[in-house]
Amino acid sequence: MTTADRCLIALSFAALVPLYVQLWGRDTQPQEARVTVDGQEVLRVSLFENHRYDVKGPAGVTVVEVADGRVRCVSSPGPRHLCERAGWLSASGDSAVNLPNRVSIEVLGRDRRFDSVSY
Repeated sequence: MTTADRCLIALSFAALVPLYVQLWGRDTQPQEARVTVDGQEVLRVSLFENHRYDVKGPAGVTVVEVADGRVRCVSSPGPRHLCERAGWLSASGDSAVNLPNRVSIEVLGRDRRFDSVSY
């Protein structure tokens, strides 16, 4: 192995570090969440403004809470309360759905953790 080979290998490894950070580095913290009713966006909220929102759907009111960079469904009219069981959502692509009320909450961001979700 020559000196030129060693330099080429060192430069290749040095170039990989910024490339790795750019392509696979951690996403910045998501800034917003979207609330939809029946597929139509009704609310887009900042994750950094603590607030509670009442979202009206066909089956009643779903209460959505934003606090400390996270969002969650506090209460909903569904019989199984799956929306509430989703807990706090903070990562890009996290979602909670209330099917009887047709309300969904999704954290928006550049990179999602999952390509799809199924139950």
